[in-house]
Amino acid sequence: MYSVLQNKNNIKFKFEKFPYVIIDDALPSDLYEELSSSFPKNEKIIGNSEYKENFAYRYNALNSLRDNEISNQWKEFIKYHTSYSFLEEFYDIFGQSIKKIYKAEKEKLFNENNIGVRFEKPNYFNLDCQFVINTPTSGETKVIEPHLDNPVEFYAALLYMKDKDDNSEGGNLTTYSFKDKPSFYGKSRVRENNVNLIEEIEYKKNRLVMFLNSPYSIHGVTKRSKTNFYRKYINIIGEFNFELFNYRAFLEK
Repeated sequence: MYSVLQNKNNIKFKFEKFPYVIIDDALPSDLYEELSSSFPKNEKIIGNSEYKENFAYRYNALNSLRDNEISNQWKEFIKYHTSYSFLEEFYDIFGQSIKKIYKAEKEKLFNENNIGVRFEKPNYFNLDCQFVINTPTSGETKVIEPHLDNPVEFYAALLYMKDKDDNSEGGNLTTYSFKDKPSFYGKSRVRENNVNLIEEIEYKKNRLVMFLNSPYSIHGVTKRSKTNFYRKYINIIGEFNFELFNYRAFLEK
């Protein structure tokens, strides 16, 4: 099974305070098309949850690996991206940034004996590979403002799987830097007047964005235009069983 990080020739590095990479044509086109055509039905991902417009629904690795309706090719994809081999690939790319931000060598982060699929059992380091959809929207609607991910999260990767007939606009990832010192409100949200836009990354098929999570990894998603299409992607996550940093120290009073 090919890794989403395998296309080294197409990697674009962004390694300032907010380290991330962008890879276009992340997967070979024939594999991408096969996976795209067998992406689970929207009804499966939504399940018994209440339907909401422009809302994110997820189907995690544990459920997928136990589901007979998920194709074997997808299961192999999920198994690889929740494996130690994938962690080694991630570290090869982000190792220097990890050492700079977290002052930690790989041996102190994870090993083959202390990792596992998230929600299967308690692990020191948990891995997930989720199907995600954002439901259609009847008007221009924001997905999420600038924010910080859960501080237990070490990395996140997004493999965009935009439908070939989807001509809607927006739903693009945005990355930011703080204008001044870090400052948050609510649940790790950031006011737009306190950040500068680094980049807007278009939501397009077979594009991979992966970032190292830290107190400076501020990102959001732009407004989506009216559309009947679902916004689809794969979310690949690695997280510890403890918080890596305390953003609450910077909450607005």
